[in-house]
Amino acid sequence: MRVCITILCLAAVCALVVGCESPAPATQPAKGPAVAAAEKPAAPAAKKLGPYETVSNWLDEEGFIADWLVIGPFPNPGDRPDNKGFDTDYLGGEADYVPANGAEVVKPDGTKVTWAQYKSPDPEINFSSIEHLGLEYGQEDVLTYSACWLELTEDADVEIRVGSDDGYKLWIDHKLIGSEHVYRAAATDQEVYPIKLSKGMHLVMIKVDQDWGEYEFMMRVVTPDGKTVPGIKVWN
Repeated sequence: MRVCITILCLAAVCALVVGCESPAPATQPAKGPAVAAAEKPAAPAAKKLGPYETVSNWLDEEGFIADWLVIGPFPNPGDRPDNKGFDTDYLGGEADYVPANGAEVVKPDGTKVTWAQYKSPDPEINFSSIEHLGLEYGQEDVLTYSACWLELTEDADVEIRVGSDDGYKLWIDHKLIGSEHVYRAAATDQEVYPIKLSKGMHLVMIKVDQDWGEYEFMMRVVTPDGKTVPGIKVWN
């Protein structure tokens, strides 16, 4: 009898011990503020290449810009003086547009063209010589956009001097400062635009159209007496 009671007591004690040491439930994660998903990093801004110096022509006229981003060709249908491309905005907001090397633009027919760098061996920018445009010499009824940045080390009064074949629209820092819907051969300094540029970077963009014949433009930025602007650099 005593043995049975002893065995029953021991069993009860073991049950209590085992109950106290039963496995704990799986640990639950601590509650707290929800963690937002990591945001996709913004695409880095396109790196501008340069700086480049302005160049002189064979007459030692100074300040020509030879390094550009160029895109095209775009259509310029119609007969002079009513070619339609001159007043057609192919960039979805020409005045506000910021070009970038490698950026694509969709043409009205759904095909794409790309901004690409071009370094001219001459002060004249001959569009027929720009390989990525794929133009034949004298190709008719097209237009292109060209752009660069001017960097100044100090505020300066300058002149932007343009010659073109055929017409053009010119924007400086998103402001239209020149528009010439003309049909002509290009010559140095056909138009002169006096402008004050502050220290720092300034976007230059020009849209040049083509009816037929040669297709080119030239641009130089100089002091009012036609000399190189001190400290000026070109980026694209």
